[in-house]
Amino acid sequence: MIRLSRRELLAGSAAVAVTGTPSFAEETNLRALGLAEPAFNVDAELNIPDLTGAVHQLEDYRGKTVVVSFWATWCPPCRKEMPTLARLGRELGTDDYAVLAVNVGDRQDKIEAFLEQIDHEGMAILLDNKKDMPSKWFLRGLPVTYIVDANGKVALGAIGERVWDAPEMIAGIRSVGKTS
Repeated sequence: MIRLSRRELLAGSAAVAVTGTPSFAEETNLRALGLAEPAFNVDAELNIPDLTGAVHQLEDYRGKTVVVSFWATWCPPCRKEMPTLARLGRELGTDDYAVLAVNVGDRQDKIEAFLEQIDHEGMAILLDNKKDMPSKWFLRGLPVTYIVDANGKVALGAIGERVWDAPEMIAGIRSVGKTS
């Protein structure tokens, strides 16, 4: 039996704490932001139009980290976080990132009236008029946001309102882009 002194035990514990893997540190920070790996496999897919009628598919964004946020005009937390998603989109740029705001079930005229009231430049507004997305993305409430890595895999998810343009959140999303 090996016996360690208290000093050796504390020194060993400190060494383990300091030499932890970077992914553990990043995961901890992401959890603090309210982002977590989904507990189930999300078979992410899109095949829905934007406000101009152009159809968007997730494949269109292969090679980019994509923030996919599901929202509705009747949802106060959704309405509150929309401008932060727009600012996130502008901050990240379009070379390696995309921000998609998927409206679930509202009429286009209602969406357009809402968008006239808020800052929404920097993200694509997509329309799920048929309400197909809740079953495909496991939506049980709104807002729900997923971070899809450059390979098309759902890496992280968040349920409820977030401040997407906070410096810590931007750094967290960029870390997903670096690991994919």
